[in-house]
Amino acid sequence: MHDDQAARNLSANLKLATSYYPSISHVCRKLDINRQQFVKYLAGSSFPARSTMRRICDFLGVDEFELLMPPEQFRDIIRLRPNAALEDLPVPPRLRDMLAQAVSSPAGVRRLHGYYYEYRYSYTRPGKLLRSLIYIYGWQSYTFYRRIERLKSAQAVPGRPEVFKYDGLLMPVGDRLHLLDFETITSSELTHTVLYLNYSNRVSRLVGLTMGVSALSSHEPIAARICLEYVGRSVQRSQALRGCGLFARDAAEISDFVRDYITGNGAPAGPITAPPL
Repeated sequence: MHDDQAARNLSANLKLATSYYPSISHVCRKLDINRQQFVKYLAGSSFPARSTMRRICDFLGVDEFELLMPPEQFRDIIRLRPNAALEDLPVPPRLRDMLAQAVSSPAGVRRLHGYYYEYRYSYTRPGKLLRSLIYIYGWQSYTFYRRIERLKSAQAVPGRPEVFKYDGLLMPVGDRLHLLDFETITSSELTHTVLYLNYSNRVSRLVGLTMGVSALSSHEPIAARICLEYVGRSVQRSQALRGCGLFARDAAEISDFVRDYITGNGAPAGPITAPPL
């Protein structure tokens, strides 16, 4: 059961989220939902079944609890999502070149779409490997991604983990993939990742280097090797997220390939920091 306030929040938030798309009919076609039924959700006179809610959330790139937030809070989340109006904004020529680069080689990038587990050394928990969930997806001619981190050790006592969410743009440049994302909860972190482009028909892994800023009080620039392992085109998100967290280097959940890539070949036993002069 959902109360009247949840239905009102859903109605307002759906109206805002769908306003970024060409039409309600366009959204309904993408979701494969009857338009008359969807209009009832917009009006607040009906509430989606759980399976329908999951489809709506996956399409909009949000979680259910976000879609039921008070509208003023949801507005801050959805404004960071890509929207159709961006294509009509006047931009400087150099930025247009960058956006053109972002849509180049779409066929080669589309085969990368899907869910991956992302592995790297933790920036804040020395010696631990962090496994996060990343979803690479298409929007119009662009490729975006969402990354979710859960900073909780597999051996930790029960309790809520620290959760961080990042939304980003994937841009192919030459034979490398550049990923740039922004942390959406605190809006205080920007991450840049460079991956080798895998040319095989079936992409099972992507490797490279990622750089950001430490969450510790020092806020040092920090870099680490990174490896993405393909999970599937679609997953049960709650189950996949339960597999995320902090792991010891010798944990059974870490494959030999990932362990060898991140920790082997003389790589430092942790991320690389750049202290100030």
